[in-house]
Amino acid sequence: MAKSPENEHPVKAFGYAAKDTSGHLAPFNFSRRATGEKDVTFKVLYCGICHSDLHSIRNEWGDAMYPQVPGHEIVGVVTEVGSKVTKFKVGDKVGVGTLVGSCGSCDSCKDDFENYCLQFIPTYNSIYHDGTMNYGGYSDIMVADEHFVSSNNGRYH
Repeated sequence: MAKSPENEHPVKAFGYAAKDTSGHLAPFNFSRRATGEKDVTFKVLYCGICHSDLHSIRNEWGDAMYPQVPGHEIVGVVTEVGSKVTKFKVGDKVGVGTLVGSCGSCDSCKDDFENYCLQFIPTYNSIYHDGTMNYGGYSDIMVADEHFVSSNNGRYH
């Protein structure tokens, strides 16, 4: 069971969430974790709509957790970086795909194949290592580990 992030995650966020298998999205206020030392926080500018989002919010794969904020094709602009972040600065254009975390220590992670990690963390409909619920890009703000953020500077306008 996921912990409630309200007391542990001070970053207030707004998004659109499915609350049941109907597939309908509704306005949803929630919290994200504060920017950690290796995290990049960014304002979401755009989020693609993937058919997998529809499968997930309708629980067609049988693993849906609600409320669920979908979205894993995310583009935004950096608003804050953690003290150990080296690849990004405030104002950079960035993107996040289908993963926002992994164990970081297995052979797959060491070889940069985090998608094969047995503890990978999808961008939404998942639980962080700290036990709190993870919400996707149909929202106004994201926080992700620097390793799972890509640079879009100069590539998209």
